Amino acid sequence: MNLKLVSFNIRCVWKEDGINSFVHRAGLILDKLDREKPDVVCFQETTEQIAPFLKRHLPEYELHFQGRNPDLGGEGLCAALKKETVEMLELSRFWLSPTPYEPGSRFEKQSLCPRICQALTLRLKGGEPFRIYHSHLDHESDEARILGIRQLLAYAKEKQEQRPLPLFLLGDFNAYPESETIRFCDSFDSLLIRDLTRETGGTFHDFGRAQPLEKIDYIYADKDTAKLPHSVSLWKDTENGIYLSDHYPICLSIEL
Repeated sequence: MNLKLVSFNIRCVWKEDGINSFVHRAGLILDKLDREKPDVVCFQETTEQIAPFLKRHLPEYELHFQGRNPDLGGEGLCAALKKETVEMLELSRFWLSPTPYEPGSRFEKQSLCPRICQALTLRLKGGEPFRIYHSHLDHESDEARILGIRQLLAYAKEKQEQRPLPLFLLGDFNAYPESETIRFCDSFDSLLIRDLTRETGGTFHDFGRAQPLEKIDYIYADKDTAKLPHSVSLWKDTENGIYLSDHYPICLSIEL
């Protein structure tokens, strides 16, 4: 069975984005999703302005928004599941911090922004379960990124020991391929995972202004799942100078 999975930093609503403000990009985003019809889309930088828009205009998807602030609001993550093809088996969330179940908690050396993970156990209808770990790592502190990815992998390892399933670890890691964060992912012996996006090139383009492009978005899979037939592409759509986002969304198509 084919799974079409997308990691999409949708970018918050910022007036200073000019022609690439969300109000101008919104229609382009909806049109792209309608054409591609992914089974699962993991949005980063979703806000309390964007989440209701997505829910209203994507009736064929079941949306799960999680704000990262102490009141569970603010910017956060949103998983969109295509109702026709995907079943939710389990959903949990935790903060990347020493106290993961304390809303809004952070590591000591981190930006002011709390960071969270959505852990989803899903199933393609008629298929077997699989797991997705969806996150957006800190944008300022390398130490917080490293601690965060260690926490994510430790959590995934514990779940795999309870019940091995195909797994995907994805999102905006705010880390370059040569960074310690990514080296840790590539060398974590307790749970071998593989970067399926190794050949995509840069993903952050700053609405066409970034030179060179920066690769900071990733989709990893466990080593066995990574061997399955798959393809990866970046959504580079533009229309009259308007982009889907300041990141190229990553689309993975894989035979589970």
